[in-house]
Amino acid sequence: MMASSAGGYRVAPARLEAAAAELEQRAGVLKTAQTALAGENVPATAFGQVSASSAASATYTKTIKDVSGKLDGQITKATVIHQGLTAAGGGYRRADVQVAASYRSLMPENPLPKAGNPAGVGGAADTGSWATAIAENRTKVTDALTAERERLANLLAQGGKADDIASARTRIALYEDILANDRQILRFDPSGNGRIVELVGRIEPGTRNVGLFVPGVNTSFDNFQSYADLGKSLVAADATGRTAMVVWADGVFPQNVVTEGPAAHYAQTMAPDLKAFGDELRGQIDSHAGPGVVVTAVGHSYGGATVGLAEQLGLRADQVLHVESAGMGHGIWSPSDLPASQAGVQRYSMTAPFDPIVVAQGNAGLIEWLGAGHGADPDRFPGVVELETGRDANGDLQWGFDSHSGVLKPGSDSWNNIYGVITGGAVTHEGFTGGSLREMVIEGVGRGL
Repeated sequence: MMASSAGGYRVAPARLEAAAAELEQRAGVLKTAQTALAGENVPATAFGQVSASSAASATYTKTIKDVSGKLDGQITKATVIHQGLTAAGGGYRRADVQVAASYRSLMPENPLPKAGNPAGVGGAADTGSWATAIAENRTKVTDALTAERERLANLLAQGGKADDIASARTRIALYEDILANDRQILRFDPSGNGRIVELVGRIEPGTRNVGLFVPGVNTSFDNFQSYADLGKSLVAADATGRTAMVVWADGVFPQNVVTEGPAAHYAQTMAPDLKAFGDELRGQIDSHAGPGVVVTAVGHSYGGATVGLAEQLGLRADQVLHVESAGMGHGIWSPSDLPASQAGVQRYSMTAPFDPIVVAQGNAGLIEWLGAGHGADPDRFPGVVELETGRDANGDLQWGFDSHSGVLKPGSDSWNNIYGVITGGAVTHEGFTGGSLREMVIEGVGRGL
């Protein structure tokens, strides 16, 4: 608790949660010590055949048992207190959300933007259906944080797998950051690998660019933060405040690039939801920003195939950017495979030399009837503008395995191109970036020259 200016006390959930986390760690240390003690024993013949040997062994065994029992009691107490603090912190956070919702309900439905106010005032985060979703999801995140902390405590107490412990800690960090920074979560489901959609920035009068980013294979709560950080970097780069990003991971993504990556059914299942969300996004834009906003769908890796299939369903995007994309979408080989609604969509694509994704691009062929493959190579699709991936922030040529995700990092030529497409700024078309003969060969062979 913290003293308030009114002379009373104000509960700080973050402090309760920090204390709970500390108890959780201490309980883990005690459990480790208890396990170590349980493995200690002194045989009755430890001191040879002398008469006192057996008695010494019995005394040692009793001492170990007593100490282990006391440790067990302390572990139980620590666990109970940890669970109580966690539950209390979650309860206070839920109460905060409910009180905030009550005050919000007293506000006008469509308040006018307040000129000169800092970031976060006005826009889609403050009114309408998305405001309700954000408030409801904050409660869901609070509950998920409580459950994940209890899960981690049990994993530590029971000697759980290192991967499970690491995953739990990653989720806890994500949930804590969402709550601490009032992040705008539009969809949230912690089951399985997790499903989530986040709005970064604001959709309001003055907004002119909205990006809709869809990630690829291995997407889960374990790596969602990296994609959210990409969205933040793109929004922050626009000093005019005219750009917003939506990071969309509201689906079940393939988790193994070899055994699941070639399968089309993940994208086929996600595409209708992505198309429906695109309609919802356009509705929010029309309500809060008005005309003139350019929506750019960005599909990375498997996300490119998902965006492509959503296009086939009529995804309402003005531009589509394929980044290291698996393909245009299962069964999409020419513009004639897309509906008339997509005729005016401007498309871009970029693929770094020797990114392994080239194995998937345009190579479905006869295996499509087996439910595999992702259609045409976006770099070669009619009407697509091919962009340069170029160099990373250190000036090194982007190529090979590391380039697949490296192209999303700020400071790289590829990131600059992503930003340029979304904001209508300058872009660099595909071409040699210069440098050593070795780099020229990499670029040339990677492009099939």
